[in-house]
Amino acid sequence: MPPAPPASNLASTQHSTTDEKGSTGRPCRSCPSGPPLAASETFSVKTAMSFDTRKLVLISRSMNKLYREDISLDACLSELRDIMGSPATSGYWSTMLAFILIGFSATACMFDGTWADSLAAAGLGWVVSILFIASTLFPAYGPVFEVSSCVFVGIMGRVLHDYTCFSRLGVSSILILLPGYGMTMAVMEISARQVTTGAIRLIYALVYAFMLAYGLQIGSSAYLAIDPNVPEDGTCGPPVSPWFYIPLVPVMSIAIGLAYGSSRHEFLSQTFCATIGFCILYFLGQVVTDAQVLSTIAAFAMGLYANLALKLTGQPPLAPLCVGITLLVPGSTGVRDAFTLLTTQDPIQGDFTIHMLKIALGISVGLYTAAMIVYPSGKLRSMYISL
Repeated sequence: MPPAPPASNLASTQHSTTDEKGSTGRPCRSCPSGPPLAASETFSVKTAMSFDTRKLVLISRSMNKLYREDISLDACLSELRDIMGSPATSGYWSTMLAFILIGFSATACMFDGTWADSLAAAGLGWVVSILFIASTLFPAYGPVFEVSSCVFVGIMGRVLHDYTCFSRLGVSSILILLPGYGMTMAVMEISARQVTTGAIRLIYALVYAFMLAYGLQIGSSAYLAIDPNVPEDGTCGPPVSPWFYIPLVPVMSIAIGLAYGSSRHEFLSQTFCATIGFCILYFLGQVVTDAQVLSTIAAFAMGLYANLALKLTGQPPLAPLCVGITLLVPGSTGVRDAFTLLTTQDPIQGDFTIHMLKIALGISVGLYTAAMIVYPSGKLRSMYISL
C-alpha cells in the first residue's frame, strides 16, 4: 500500500522589492516622506510528495560514520552532495508499476476484493500514477492532484458498479496516498515532545484525509447525479481465497517499497516486516476485533524486528517500517470514516478524528515499546534515521 505524504508539502518564500519611487515602481504622490515602502510577495511551491528510502539509508550510513569519526566532516559533506545529486531510485516506469501492483494486491489482501475488483483497482492505480507523475512535472497541477485523482476514482468506481464493489475499489486504488504513515509520525513526534513539527504533521494528515474523502465524494456524487439508480456499494462478490494472500502480500510490500524509492537490497527486509504485521492482523483479527489493540500488537512485532535488524545488520529501521506501517490501519480508516462523514447526516460519525488518533497512538506505543526492549539504555553508539 502507497506512499504515504510528508508533514507539509508547501514551502513558502518571501522577498521584498523597493526602489526610490515606492513599492509599485510608480511615483507615489501621497506617500509621506521617509524611507521607501517595501512590497512583499509570497510564493507557494509544491515539493515532492514522497521520499527516497535508498537515499535516506545512504544518508543514515554517512551520518553514522561521521558520528563514529570514521570519516571527516568534509568527506561526509562530499558524500551527502553525491547522494543528493544522484538520480531518483524509482523512475517513472517503476512508479507506474508500483501503483498498479499496489492497487491489485491491496484490493484482494486488505479489502476482501474479488479478482474483478483487483483488476479494476490496478487500472485505476495506473491512471493515478500518471496523474502523480504529471504533478511532479507540472507544479501548477500539484495542489489539485489528490482531489482530482480521487474524483476520477470515485467516478470510475460508480461507472463499474455492475462489475466491482465501490467500497473495496475506492480506497485501495489510492492506498499509497493515504496519510496513515504521516499521522503515526506526527503522534510519535508529539509523544517525544517535538510539539511543533508533530502538530504540523498531525493537522496536515487530518486535512489530507479530508481532501481524499472529499474527492471520492465529489466523484461519486457526480455520477449519482447522472444515474441515481446505482446501488450504494455496486456489485460485491465473494472475496478471493485467503491462500492467494501468500503470493500477494510479498508483491504488495515490494510494490509499496518501490513507490517509496527503496532499492532491491531493502525488499527482503521490508517484505518480512510487512508479512509479520499482516499475519498478526489476519490471524489475531479472527479473535480480537478492537482495531487499536491489533494495531498496537502488530506495530510492536514489526518494531521488534526492525530494531533487531538494526542491532544485527545495521540496517536503519526506516527501511522496513515505512512499508509495515503503511499496511496498518490509520490511513484507510481515516479516509473511510471521513467519506462516511461526508455522505451521511449521522452526527455520531463525527468522532472519526478521535478514532484515527487512537489507532495512530497505539502504533506509536507499539514501536516505542519495541525499541525500549531491544535498546533499554538507548542507541548510544549509533545514529540512525527511524521515524
